Amino acid sequence: MASAESPESELGPDDVALLEFERSHWGAGANKESAVRERFGLSLARYYQRVYAVCHTEAAVRYDAVLVRSCLEAAITRREGQGG
Repeated sequence: MASAESPESELGPDDVALLEFERSHWGAGANKESAVRERFGLSLARYYQRVYAVCHTEAAVRYDAVLVRSCLEAAITRREGQGG
């Protein structure tokens, strides 16, 4: 009997937490940096590194393809805006 795994089970709980946080705090709000430090103990730069790393996994795409696409497009836009 094959068990159907949900995408959540393929992502670690920290990965799901990052994605859910990003969904609820989309964009660069004034308090996002302090919220990230409080919730995850990360700088905003490190937080985005982790979010983008998670977004490059198939499990994240299965979890929420729209959110993943939005995150990756935002990363490209940020990178292009920095000249690199």
